[in-house]
Amino acid sequence: MYYPLFVDLAGRRCVVVGGGAMAEPKVEALVECGAEVVVISPQVTEKIRRWVEEGRLRWEPRAYRLGDLEGAWLVVSAPDDRSLNRAVWEEAQARRVWVNAVDDPPHCSFIAPAVYRQGELVLAVSTSGKAPALAVRLRDRLAAQLGPEYAAFLELAAELRGELVRRVPQFERRRALWYRILDSGVLDDLQAGARERARERFLQLVEEWA
Repeated sequence: MYYPLFVDLAGRRCVVVGGGAMAEPKVEALVECGAEVVVISPQVTEKIRRWVEEGRLRWEPRAYRLGDLEGAWLVVSAPDDRSLNRAVWEEAQARRVWVNAVDDPPHCSFIAPAVYRQGELVLAVSTSGKAPALAVRLRDRLAAQLGPEYAAFLELAAELRGELVRRVPQFERRRALWYRILDSGVLDDLQAGARERARERFLQLVEEWA
């Protein structure tokens, strides 16, 4: 059984072994998270090459070799030659580094879910590596039900969270208040584009609970 976890990789060294079509989306996801990405591969896709030219990552144009994972926080192994996965796995294990070998569960210490992002909202679905295509279908089905009001709510929550914590310092009451806010019609206001009304409703509830 896997323990679901969201990890802050900003500024962390992340190594991707491989630069082909299988590696490209993994590289993109790491770059978008602000990781310090190093791609090790004799060849890379045009998109990865463009990211290198833009200074968004570093490319070592050669094959993987022992020692490449030094200082890494996380590793993705997606080489064209899948036989390299075992060597990458063994070095990662020796260095106690999290590693994902794409489409090779026996050489993974973590698996990547199917992800949907809407602003600060992140929806992740996993099938524990058994059927990634099902995870993608479920992600798309759930994402279709989420309008832009959810990202708007998170923006509002970020703006007013400090006031809520200050006015309602008790954790249990504060947790109950968050659910009350979500069920109050704030999301309906945001869906209708009435952000100021949503903000007033939010603050009114904080005032009542305070």
